[in-house]
This record gives sequence, structure tokens and C-alpha cells, in this order.
Amino acid sequence: MGSSCPLCDPALAPVLRAARFWRVVLNRNQNLLGKTMLVLGRHVEDVTQLTPAEWEELHAMLDWTKRCLDRTFRPDHFNYAFLQNVDRHVHLHVIPRYAGPREFAGASFDDPDYPGHYRVPSQPRVLADDALAAIAHAMAQEGHPAD
Repeated sequence: MGSSCPLCDPALAPVLRAARFWRVVLNRNQNLLGKTMLVLGRHVEDVTQLTPAEWEELHAMLDWTKRCLDRTFRPDHFNYAFLQNVDRHVHLHVIPRYAGPREFAGASFDDPDYPGHYRVPSQPRVLADDALAAIAHAMAQEGHPAD
């Protein structure tokens, strides 16, 4: 299944952290600053097929992701979603929500629908590779503080 599934290829998005079962990747669509996904390492299309060990590690990776986003961009709220409408491969979207605009690397990011329901924009905000790398680097720094 891997060749036809874009989420089976870890090179398609910046990987922030990888563990035994999951990897945290930066979503290429940064319509909301820091939008990430936790992607299961094996190709499964039904969340109910996760093993107990995969659920346990998902919790730890989700906690790590939220702490990184809190430290890096200070979101006001989070949405979490197993959507799988386009990519059936099990993955969890972590969507930071913002009451006001955030500035990062010379760009402004806003959340015009906050505090209402998250709405996928008709036009994604796909950043250049260098901008994605800057976001990934900032989050990685917060994920591994030098204390």
C-alpha cells in the first residue's frame, strides 16, 4: 500500500520527532501556524485497529506535540481530529487555534474563524521549504530545551 499512500513516505513533510510507532510531522498547509499531524508508522486505515502499544505511544507523542506548540507559538486552544477524508492512512491532526494573529519569521498568521469551528480554507497556505524548516526548527528547539 505504501507506494500509493503519501503518508507512508516520511520524506513528504518535515519530521519533528519519530518514535517506534508514530512520527510527528509539520503539516505542509500552515494556514494555522504550527499545524501538525501524528502519523502512524504502518499503513492502517481504521483507528480502531490501533494496538494498545500504539495508543499508549500516541498519547505520549500528542503530549510532546502540545507542549512544543505551547512553548513555541502559545496557541489559545487546540483542535484534534482523525479526519482521514483524503489520506486514509491513520493520522491525527493537531490544529492550534489563535485568538489573535501570530508573527513568525516575518510572516503573519491569523485564525479568522476563532473561536468558532475550524474551517478548512479553500486555499491552503503551503509555505516554501525554508519557511517550513524554520517552523520545524523552532518547534524542535522547544521540544528539546537545553536545561
